[in-house]
Amino acid sequence: MRYRPLHAGSCLIYTHRLLAGLLFMVSTALGQSRLSLQEGLQKLNQKRGLYFLYDPAVINGRSASVPTDWSLPTEPLLTQLLRGTQLSFRKVGDCYLIEAATAPAPPPPPVSRASQPTRRYTISGYVKEQNSGEQLAGAMVYVVGKVATTTNAYGYFALSLPASDDVELLVSLVGYQRVYERIRLDRNQSINILLPNNDQLDEVVLVADASERAGASPQTSQHSMPVATLNELPAVLGEKDVLKTLQLLPGVQKGLDGQAGLHVRGGGADQNLLILDDAPVYNANHLFGFFSVFNVDALKNTTMQKGGFSARYGGRLSSVVDMTMRDGNRQTHHGEIGTGLVTSRLLLEGPLIKNKASFLLTARRTNFPSALGNFVVGLLDNFTGTDWKANFYDLNMKVNADLDRRNQLYLSSYFGRDFFGGGDSLDQNRRWENGIRWGNATGTLRWNHLFSERLFSNLSLIYSNYYFSSHTRFIPTSPDGVAQTWRSFDGLTDYSAKYDLDYFPRLHHQIRAGVILTRRTFRLNGYELLNAITPGQQTSVEHNQSQETSVYAEDEWTTNNRLTLKAGGRVTRYRVQGQSFFRAEPRLSITVRLTDKTALRSSYAEMNQFVHQLTNTGQGLPTDLWVPATDRVRPQQARQFVLAAVHDLTPKWQLSLEVYQKQMQHIIGYHPNADFIGITNTQDAANIQWERNVTTGNGSASGVELMLQRKVGRLSGWLAYTWAITRWRFDELNNGQPFYPNHDRRHTLSWVGTYAIRSTLKLSANWMFSSGNPQSLPVSGIPSFGHLGLGKPNDLNTPSEQLFGTEGPLVQVRRSFNTFRAEPFHRLDLTLQKSYVARRLTHQVELGIVNAYGRRNPLYYDLHLEENNQLTLKRISLFTFIPSVNYTLRF
Repeated sequence: MRYRPLHAGSCLIYTHRLLAGLLFMVSTALGQSRLSLQEGLQKLNQKRGLYFLYDPAVINGRSASVPTDWSLPTEPLLTQLLRGTQLSFRKVGDCYLIEAATAPAPPPPPVSRASQPTRRYTISGYVKEQNSGEQLAGAMVYVVGKVATTTNAYGYFALSLPASDDVELLVSLVGYQRVYERIRLDRNQSINILLPNNDQLDEVVLVADASERAGASPQTSQHSMPVATLNELPAVLGEKDVLKTLQLLPGVQKGLDGQAGLHVRGGGADQNLLILDDAPVYNANHLFGFFSVFNVDALKNTTMQKGGFSARYGGRLSSVVDMTMRDGNRQTHHGEIGTGLVTSRLLLEGPLIKNKASFLLTARRTNFPSALGNFVVGLLDNFTGTDWKANFYDLNMKVNADLDRRNQLYLSSYFGRDFFGGGDSLDQNRRWENGIRWGNATGTLRWNHLFSERLFSNLSLIYSNYYFSSHTRFIPTSPDGVAQTWRSFDGLTDYSAKYDLDYFPRLHHQIRAGVILTRRTFRLNGYELLNAITPGQQTSVEHNQSQETSVYAEDEWTTNNRLTLKAGGRVTRYRVQGQSFFRAEPRLSITVRLTDKTALRSSYAEMNQFVHQLTNTGQGLPTDLWVPATDRVRPQQARQFVLAAVHDLTPKWQLSLEVYQKQMQHIIGYHPNADFIGITNTQDAANIQWERNVTTGNGSASGVELMLQRKVGRLSGWLAYTWAITRWRFDELNNGQPFYPNHDRRHTLSWVGTYAIRSTLKLSANWMFSSGNPQSLPVSGIPSFGHLGLGKPNDLNTPSEQLFGTEGPLVQVRRSFNTFRAEPFHRLDLTLQKSYVARRLTHQVELGIVNAYGRRNPLYYDLHLEENNQLTLKRISLFTFIPSVNYTLRF
């Protein structure tokens, strides 16, 4: 039979209120020898970071003996505390189980194998959130006395175990209370485990997954980012952003100040695979990178891998950011409305069929397009005096349904659009207008099927589209005026089919395998020219297609309680323009548990990238062009080795150290004589071919990353330090000599902390420091006007020039390659959140400030022509400080 779990299954003790704490102090001062058992367990929990499992019905109302010495070792102290309560304790994993002294007798000794063969049964099922019924990925299911397993991307797990009278399971996940279950294993068991939210202040709040304990996983260089952390940390103008939060992790560099671009372990901004419900997102930026397209309200969990990559991932060199959308509450309907200085937000979720099907809808849109547009151009220090507008919006939608016990269906999509533009009068007869539009659309249809308790499958049909267009119009304001429109555009579309299998043959053994088919269509260097004088329309676009077929497999097993191996690989056939490329990518990860608190990890991974991003700034601006790898511009390749150590200092603190070395081949850059279609350029674009503008080279990156995490408590967060060096070498750049790319920063330090003052009041802060990044200084300026071309790296460096060229008096000349180091960057951000609960409504007010002490960090350096015609070098800063206020209503 299966035993019912202890109520709420909490491994964290229940909170005491302020009054209870005062009573406890008074009773102690008066020399009383008894106290509430719950208060005594709370004190141990808070002072020593101990976890307790208990049934509240057993604990409530019981008094306990006050120990004579609170500094005694844990177990003698518990013995004194439970004296006379008719309760006992025993260790279950890293918790202490408090139960009646008449607990069931231990199971009889196993029957000799010589007389009877050992039968095996499977415990399988889903780990779900108790309040909403959402399936939870990455939860650790720990068999007491044995090695743990984790739920897959859909919350499923399976354990094959020898027959037993009793099996004890401990289940945990960051942000949730732990659950304990005792199961009689005399047949195959299919169960659902419900994790309660850990939303009570005085309980110990986990900010790191229990599965991240030393040696619990063979995966190196992986970070899980709880949604609660994303919602609590400071953000520019109060807009929560998953990519900017990831910039605070070791080994991750930001791009320009305030932008959401990622540079991971020496890689470029295009070398990160961003996945939303299995669909790749190619340009993840709203408003030129000030915000990302991923609405935190729609996310369930986010995982980042920057080394030791799982074989199921491929197609990028530096990192994988895998984001899963929420499924929607299956129990009750909920909603959320929020607004701030930049956007307003809406969230609706609820059951379509209770406990069987649900939906989720989130929407976000800018509030004041004109104010936002003029704010942006003011930051870019250009085009003042013109009426500019900037706006964006995005939608996330998802529905899911349980067809039966073995089949589940999911349909999810994302849709987002941006616009930035403005116009003004040229003279009495003409008006000009510039504008750009870009956006993403994704769709994923997934079918989960259980062939058996030990074989899980997922079939996904995936669509992803990115497009960009710009236009310049000359609009007549008199009857005899001439109208003219120039438009350029590009984009790409993916159609993919993916089939994954998860097989659980034994407790210490898990096999994953799958196949991915992708057809990718590119639209390159497209343009249209409409002229009222010349009849007809000039138009051109370069179409290109590629196909990728990938097969992967990996096997994870634990040979004993000290050694875990994960070995696998990925093979890809890439075909473009009649050429085929075959790439094999071996992957290997090893974990050795030296003690229960200390483990060593190492990994080796090879990666290939079959799509390139041509960019001047490396910031993922919408003007960047996505192009296929070809015979002339070959696929990028990387090999990375990682050695790591992780140590649990205490139940509250964990220290990790990682050393990595990465080699990159066939990375791309602009040719010195490159020329591309400009946004306002009316040249003969039909003769421009993007491959002629590209040069390739090699790179290397090495670094040391140190991270200290406080995993539990009212004060939680991490301290991260990175020492890193990156060098690139191109035969056609910098005279063939190695140089440091723009994102090379030698030292990076970040501190992130959240303090829960009360259950309804939280203060969060993060402080960042990084040494200066290399830049190419201008050495002279040539008087000119209207330099509107793109693609000249020695001339264009600023975001405004990348968008619309420069209308200034100078064309700047840069001869050196990144020989100048900018000043160090450092910044403090603060946020205070206050919640008010009234019946079924929750109001939350958030006050924030970015760059609290007004540091003028360098964005870039620019030449300015003074009134006396002298050239001076000026440091351009993005902003000093930006305050924000946000309001959210939950119902």
